[in-house]
Amino acid sequence: MVNEIKEKVIYMAGHILNEAMVDYREKQHNEVEGIIGVTPYSPHKDKSINDKSKAVQEGLAERILNNDFKAMQASDAFVFDVLNEGLGTIAELGIVLGMKHQAQLAINEIKKTIDTYGYIADDNLDKVYELAFEIVNKPVYCYCSDIRQGHGKPYLDPDRSEFSTNQFVFGMVIALTNGEGFISWEEVKERLAVLGGKNHV
Repeated sequence: MVNEIKEKVIYMAGHILNEAMVDYREKQHNEVEGIIGVTPYSPHKDKSINDKSKAVQEGLAERILNNDFKAMQASDAFVFDVLNEGLGTIAELGIVLGMKHQAQLAINEIKKTIDTYGYIADDNLDKVYELAFEIVNKPVYCYCSDIRQGHGKPYLDPDRSEFSTNQFVFGMVIALTNGEGFISWEEVKERLAVLGGKNHV
Protein backbone atom coordinates (compact mmCIF):
# COMPACT_ATOMS: atom_id res chain seq x y z
CA MET A 1 0.00 0.00 0.00
CA VAL A 2 1.36 3.40 -1.00
CA ASN A 3 1.38 6.05 1.72
CA GLU A 4 0.60 9.27 -0.13
CA ILE A 5 1.71 12.50 1.51
CA LYS A 6 -0.52 15.45 0.75
CA GLU A 7 1.44 18.62 0.24
CA LYS A 8 0.36 21.70 2.20
CA VAL A 9 -1.46 24.19 -0.03
CA ILE A 10 -0.25 27.76 0.46
CA TYR A 11 -2.53 30.65 -0.52
CA MET A 12 -0.28 33.36 -1.99
CA ALA A 13 -2.03 36.73 -1.62
CA GLY A 14 -0.74 39.95 -3.10
CA HIS A 15 -1.86 42.65 -5.46
CA ILE A 16 -1.67 41.94 -9.20
CA LEU A 17 -2.82 45.24 -10.65
CA ASN A 18 0.09 45.86 -13.01
CA GLU A 19 2.44 43.77 -15.15
CA ALA A 20 5.42 44.28 -12.84
CA MET A 21 3.49 42.90 -9.87
CA VAL A 22 2.19 39.96 -11.90
CA ASP A 23 5.80 39.16 -12.84
CA TYR A 24 6.80 39.46 -9.17
CA ARG A 25 3.97 37.09 -8.14
CA GLU A 26 5.09 34.63 -10.80
CA LYS A 27 8.67 34.75 -9.47
CA GLN A 28 7.41 34.13 -5.93
CA HIS A 29 5.10 31.33 -7.07
CA ASN A 30 8.08 29.59 -8.71
CA GLU A 31 10.22 30.02 -5.58
CA VAL A 32 7.53 28.50 -3.36
CA GLU A 33 6.87 25.74 -5.89
CA GLY A 34 10.50 24.70 -5.37
CA ILE A 35 9.96 24.12 -1.63
CA ILE A 36 9.48 20.46 -0.73
CA GLY A 37 6.16 19.62 0.93
CA VAL A 38 4.18 22.69 -0.14
CA THR A 39 2.16 23.68 -3.21
CA PRO A 40 1.44 27.36 -3.88
CA TYR A 41 -2.00 28.55 -4.94
CA SER A 42 -1.55 31.90 -6.65
CA PRO A 43 -4.68 33.78 -7.77
CA HIS A 44 -2.84 35.29 -10.76
CA LYS A 45 -2.68 31.78 -12.22
CA ASP A 46 -6.49 31.63 -12.47
CA LYS A 47 -6.83 33.09 -15.97
CA SER A 48 -10.63 32.69 -15.90
CA ILE A 49 -10.80 35.67 -13.55
CA ASN A 50 -7.42 37.38 -13.65
CA ASP A 51 -6.65 37.67 -17.34
CA LYS A 52 -8.67 40.88 -17.54
CA SER A 53 -8.32 41.19 -21.33
CA LYS A 54 -9.88 37.77 -21.94
CA ALA A 55 -11.97 36.95 -18.85
CA VAL A 56 -15.73 36.89 -19.43
CA GLN A 57 -16.96 40.13 -17.89
CA GLU A 58 -20.47 38.96 -16.99
CA GLY A 59 -20.50 37.96 -13.33
CA LEU A 60 -16.75 38.56 -13.04
CA ALA A 61 -16.90 40.07 -9.54
CA GLU A 62 -18.90 37.09 -8.25
CA ARG A 63 -16.48 34.59 -9.86
CA ILE A 64 -13.43 36.36 -8.43
CA LEU A 65 -14.92 36.21 -4.92
CA ASN A 66 -16.09 32.62 -5.31
CA ASN A 67 -12.85 31.27 -6.79
CA ASP A 68 -10.54 33.03 -4.35
CA PHE A 69 -12.72 32.30 -1.32
CA LYS A 70 -12.93 28.59 -2.15
CA ALA A 71 -9.14 28.54 -2.58
CA MET A 72 -8.68 30.25 0.81
CA GLN A 73 -10.96 27.71 2.50
CA ALA A 74 -9.01 24.83 0.95
CA SER A 75 -5.57 26.21 1.85
CA ASP A 76 -3.43 24.99 4.74
CA ALA A 77 -1.51 28.26 5.24
CA PHE A 78 -1.55 31.84 3.99
CA VAL A 79 1.10 34.23 2.74
CA PHE A 80 0.17 37.91 2.43
CA ASP A 81 2.12 40.71 0.77
CA VAL A 82 0.38 43.58 2.58
CA LEU A 83 0.48 46.79 0.56
CA ASN A 84 -1.80 49.76 1.19
CA GLU A 85 -2.85 49.80 -2.46
CA GLY A 86 -3.70 46.08 -2.48
CA LEU A 87 -7.41 46.40 -1.71
CA GLY A 88 -8.28 42.83 -2.70
CA THR A 89 -5.43 41.43 -0.63
CA ILE A 90 -6.49 43.50 2.38
CA ALA A 91 -10.05 42.18 1.98
CA GLU A 92 -8.63 38.62 1.92
CA LEU A 93 -6.69 39.38 5.09
CA GLY A 94 -10.00 40.36 6.72
CA ILE A 95 -11.68 37.18 5.45
CA VAL A 96 -9.00 34.99 7.04
CA LEU A 97 -9.25 36.93 10.30
CA GLY A 98 -13.04 36.47 10.24
CA MET A 99 -12.71 32.75 9.53
CA LYS A 100 -10.37 32.35 12.49
CA HIS A 101 -12.57 34.42 14.84
CA GLN A 102 -15.69 32.40 13.94
CA ALA A 103 -13.79 29.12 14.31
CA GLN A 104 -12.58 30.18 17.77
CA LEU A 105 -16.16 31.04 18.78
CA ALA A 106 -17.24 27.54 17.72
CA ILE A 107 -14.40 25.99 19.73
CA ASN A 108 -15.36 28.02 22.81
CA GLU A 109 -19.01 26.93 22.58
CA ILE A 110 -18.10 23.26 22.10
CA LYS A 111 -15.73 23.45 25.07
CA LYS A 112 -18.72 24.51 27.18
CA THR A 113 -20.43 21.27 26.15
CA ILE A 114 -17.32 19.29 27.11
CA ASP A 115 -17.15 21.09 30.46
CA THR A 116 -20.82 20.28 31.10
CA TYR A 117 -20.92 16.65 29.95
CA GLY A 118 -17.27 15.63 30.04
CA TYR A 119 -17.29 14.82 26.33
CA ILE A 120 -18.71 15.99 23.00
CA ALA A 121 -22.23 14.60 22.97
CA ASP A 122 -22.72 14.77 19.21
CA ASP A 123 -20.63 13.31 16.38
CA ASN A 124 -21.42 16.33 14.19
CA LEU A 125 -20.13 18.66 16.91
CA ASP A 126 -16.98 16.59 17.04
CA LYS A 127 -16.43 17.21 13.32
CA VAL A 128 -17.17 20.92 13.75
CA TYR A 129 -14.65 21.06 16.59
CA GLU A 130 -11.94 19.39 14.47
CA LEU A 131 -12.61 21.71 11.52
CA ALA A 132 -12.65 24.83 13.72
CA PHE A 133 -9.42 23.75 15.42
CA GLU A 134 -7.81 23.24 12.01
CA ILE A 135 -8.87 26.74 10.83
CA VAL A 136 -7.63 28.47 13.99
CA ASN A 137 -4.24 26.81 13.62
CA LYS A 138 -3.62 27.56 9.94
CA PRO A 139 -0.42 29.62 9.86
CA VAL A 140 -0.41 33.13 8.40
CA TYR A 141 2.82 34.78 7.24
CA CYS A 142 2.79 38.50 6.39
CA TYR A 143 5.44 40.58 4.71
CA CYS A 144 5.46 43.95 2.95
CA SER A 145 7.29 44.27 -0.36
CA ASP A 146 7.19 48.08 -0.31
CA ILE A 147 10.91 49.00 -0.37
CA ARG A 148 10.29 51.87 2.07
CA GLN A 149 9.03 49.53 4.82
CA GLY A 150 11.15 48.03 7.56
CA HIS A 151 14.44 49.92 7.10
CA GLY A 152 14.62 50.85 10.79
CA LYS A 153 14.65 54.63 10.43
CA PRO A 154 12.91 56.48 13.28
CA TYR A 155 10.62 59.40 12.42
CA LEU A 156 10.30 62.37 14.74
CA ASP A 157 8.06 64.22 12.29
CA PRO A 158 5.12 62.05 11.15
CA ASP A 159 4.64 64.28 8.10
CA ARG A 160 8.09 63.23 6.88
CA SER A 161 7.52 59.52 7.22
CA GLU A 162 8.23 57.75 3.93
CA PHE A 163 5.79 54.94 4.55
CA SER A 164 3.29 53.59 7.03
CA THR A 165 0.90 50.67 6.87
CA ASN A 166 -2.70 51.59 7.62
CA GLN A 167 -3.00 50.88 11.35
CA PHE A 168 -6.30 48.97 11.13
CA VAL A 169 -4.69 46.74 8.52
CA PHE A 170 -1.56 46.39 10.66
CA GLY A 171 -3.83 45.42 13.56
CA MET A 172 -5.12 42.54 11.41
CA VAL A 173 -1.54 41.54 10.59
CA ILE A 174 -0.64 41.51 14.29
CA ALA A 175 -3.74 39.47 15.17
CA LEU A 176 -3.14 36.90 12.42
CA THR A 177 0.57 36.48 13.21
CA ASN A 178 0.13 36.16 16.99
CA GLY A 179 1.74 39.55 17.59
CA GLU A 180 4.75 39.07 15.33
CA GLY A 181 3.78 41.45 12.52
CA PHE A 182 5.78 41.56 9.30
CA ILE A 183 8.61 39.22 8.46
CA SER A 184 10.83 39.27 5.35
CA TRP A 185 10.10 37.33 2.18
CA GLU A 186 13.20 35.23 2.89
CA GLU A 187 11.81 34.38 6.34
CA VAL A 188 8.47 33.44 4.73
CA LYS A 189 10.26 30.92 2.50
CA GLU A 190 12.20 29.51 5.44
CA ARG A 191 8.99 28.96 7.40
CA LEU A 192 7.27 27.34 4.43
CA ALA A 193 10.25 24.98 4.16
CA VAL A 194 9.79 24.05 7.83
CA LEU A 195 6.04 23.57 7.27
CA GLY A 196 6.69 21.40 4.22
CA GLY A 197 9.36 19.45 6.08
CA LYS A 198 6.96 18.61 8.91
CA ASN A 199 4.59 17.27 6.30
CA HIS A 200 7.23 14.85 5.01
CA VAL A 201 8.48 13.51 8.36
